[in-house]
Amino acid sequence: MSEQRARLRINLSQGEFEVEGSESFVGAYAERFDAWLGRLGEPHESAPPPAPPQQLGSPGPRAAPAVHSFGELLQQLPRAASDVDRMLTAGYFAYLRSADRSFSTGEANTLLTEQGVKVGNPSQCVRQNLTAKRVFKHLGRYRVSQTGLDYLRQMLGAELPG
Repeated sequence: MSEQRARLRINLSQGEFEVEGSESFVGAYAERFDAWLGRLGEPHESAPPPAPPQQLGSPGPRAAPAVHSFGELLQQLPRAASDVDRMLTAGYFAYLRSADRSFSTGEANTLLTEQGVKVGNPSQCVRQNLTAKRVFKHLGRYRVSQTGLDYLRQMLGAELPG
């Protein structure tokens, strides 16, 4: 007897948690989410002001470990990340390394290929990110938009330089 697929989604001002799978799998996460949501309503001690965001790879305190290579950044993606998400991540890494803060489809695809990740249609992935307004065209290349940065922060669970 196969279980039905279920999905749990929470959007705390786009902090968004999403779990999809069998009903029992999602049920296990639902209990955790209930506990987390319960804690959100509890009074808490005031936290010190956040430190300014660190540049990728620079030393200093961060919520997430510093990323020194594209491979490390790629490993932070959730298992369920799509090719479109991987292409955005690669574009973001190339964008940070570029003097004009832009990237090409080829540069992003090369980064993925070097990590052994084969994307079926890199150009289509970039077009989907363009349609979703995660990237925008700039002088024949692409730049990661604020929407794209927010999306990556959500996926990677880390503060990213923009």
